[in-house]
Amino acid sequence: MEHSLRTHRRSLLPVFITYFLDNFGLAIIYPIFTPLLLNPRHPILEASATYVERTILLGLLIGSFPLAQFFGAPLIGQFSDRFGRKKAFYITILGTAIGYTMTAFSILENAFPLLFISRFLTGLFAGNLTLCLASIADMSPDQHARTKNFGLIAAIGGMSFILAILFGGILSNPQYSSHFNPSLPFWITATLSYINFALMIILFRETHPTRISSGLNPFRGIQNLSVALRSPYLRILYLINFFFMLAWVTSMQFFPTSLIKIFQFSSNQITVSLMGVGLTWTIANLWINRYLSKRVYPAKTLLVCLLLLTICLFILCVASNSHLFFSIFYPAAIFASLCWTNGIATVSIKASSDMQGSILGINQSMSSIAAMAGPSLGGIIAGFGDRFLFLFTGICSLIAFSLLYKNKIYKH
Repeated sequence: MEHSLRTHRRSLLPVFITYFLDNFGLAIIYPIFTPLLLNPRHPILEASATYVERTILLGLLIGSFPLAQFFGAPLIGQFSDRFGRKKAFYITILGTAIGYTMTAFSILENAFPLLFISRFLTGLFAGNLTLCLASIADMSPDQHARTKNFGLIAAIGGMSFILAILFGGILSNPQYSSHFNPSLPFWITATLSYINFALMIILFRETHPTRISSGLNPFRGIQNLSVALRSPYLRILYLINFFFMLAWVTSMQFFPTSLIKIFQFSSNQITVSLMGVGLTWTIANLWINRYLSKRVYPAKTLLVCLLLLTICLFILCVASNSHLFFSIFYPAAIFASLCWTNGIATVSIKASSDMQGSILGINQSMSSIAAMAGPSLGGIIAGFGDRFLFLFTGICSLIAFSLLYKNKIYKH
């Protein structure tokens, strides 16, 4: 037993590092892509492109990642359940490292089509979230430990978000140094990913016994939709997480756009603002979730936080100045953080131990659809009025709350 605990602690370290870098590479786009595409002086898009065209292209660029993840995540989930987590980690880490390398090169060459392809490729191998959560579920003996560990990994994601925004905002800005440019953060992220690949080989010990493969289905993401609709209990949970993700991903990905359009924020101000979001996300999971996980069933925490998140998003529709905007958006980030952790925990608790990768892969498929639709819809909505953006996300959050409340899952 003691040897098993030591092995699990040793294996948790590379999982946390993997998740840290995965979120680092994902969050680093926020201070880079928005100014890159909205700035008419940058040659990556034609100078004649209108603001509406630029926000739509920004939405499509951001949405290409979850579109690929929709197909890749469930396939990787299947692979990890059948062949083990370690081999799946090898594939995803190396694949994302190559994707970040292509992203850096495409920005350096001002090649928007290649940038689009590179984001799709990176998303295709971005099954690390599912793998990390499945590995943690393997190493968590009970509901309390699982919710606490999910909260810990979410806090690590928040810290990586802060550092990604800081380094992305600084290293992409040539005002700080003539050596800095928008491609540099991606070169660094790619390098760290290759180092992470070596660490996974050295430190990680398999947490899931392998079994005979019956074949992998590259279209499992599409089939997962029908699976989600057939299971009454999981169907509701998947839909709740879908609408929550649609609300928060859209709000978060167009947060910099709102700051530029409504409040005329500079790149440095956007960087600091995004770091604040990461800080609140981290605090919520390090302290608030740790306290709640010992006392409250995850679905009850999810219910309350969805309601509070909905209220915050509706208030943001009428925020008249930046002070009011931030005094509402940062609490919204806290509630969204708790929704994410407890939503994942609720799904995982209902899955058998030999199906964690597949079940969480299905949930990731639903989340990927939301993350894919959100930027595309948000790009259109933001082009005509940023206030409408938060009205849309507030309605999505309200739908998630209503589904959870109506089906009384919080009482199970």
